[in-house]
Amino acid sequence: MTIVLIIISLLISLFGSIVGFGGGIFLVPILIAFFNYPLELAVGTTMFSLIPSAMMSTILNRKSGNVDFKMGIFLEVPTIVGVILGSFLLTYIAPKNLEIGFAVMVLLLGGSFFIKKKEDNGKLNFFEKLNQLQPRYIIKNRKKHVAYRVSLQMVLFFGMLSGTLAGLFGMGGGFMKTPIMLKVFKIPSKIATATALFMILITSITGSMSHYLQGHVKIEKTWPVMIGFTIGAILGHRISTNISSTLLEKLIGIALLLASAIMFFNFLNH
Repeated sequence: MTIVLIIISLLISLFGSIVGFGGGIFLVPILIAFFNYPLELAVGTTMFSLIPSAMMSTILNRKSGNVDFKMGIFLEVPTIVGVILGSFLLTYIAPKNLEIGFAVMVLLLGGSFFIKKKEDNGKLNFFEKLNQLQPRYIIKNRKKHVAYRVSLQMVLFFGMLSGTLAGLFGMGGGFMKTPIMLKVFKIPSKIATATALFMILITSITGSMSHYLQGHVKIEKTWPVMIGFTIGAILGHRISTNISSTLLEKLIGIALLLASAIMFFNFLNH
């Protein structure tokens, strides 16, 4: 079973590294359903195992100039605040009442990656209009010769939104970061996925401390996942450098559809 767990973790990490999700949302239910991990141990194991894989992805992506550290920190700070807020709201809101709505939202977001874009007629879409709000900053990636405008209000709003959802539903909000950067801020897909993995590194380090202190990390249960995740991150980086941005966006859409399916499954099994 150990070899099987390593292989499954490797495959999930490979896919998660390509699309910028890390893989936690896919692995946790597998650990619970097929390997009999308690929920707390499954979450702690996954989060701890994400540290070396996200670190490896960040190092490799930094060399290729795809990690936007400034944007990552901009989004991660309000996300941490959102996680605290979401955990606080659990006292007053039953997440089950909101989970189906969240799953539908993720489903629609995933589907949007397969809708053929209309020809550019000079008009701003909904998200582009939101990103016009002041104050705005221009972030330049000199190595990749690209620049994009970022509204501080939207960074705060979407960062807190993804964090609050993570706090409410007990799942990492990392899988929301990539589509937010793509749809709202029009960040190139390879930069968005690499930056999302950098943010997952920050989240996994801070979250692992809490899980370790609570006894949710057991080395004998964690090391197979850690090995699989790390190898998967290396292979995922190699593959991502050779795929087109168009294909990458389709894979992100597929990942979101899978994430929504997992949420529907969890809702039905409550």
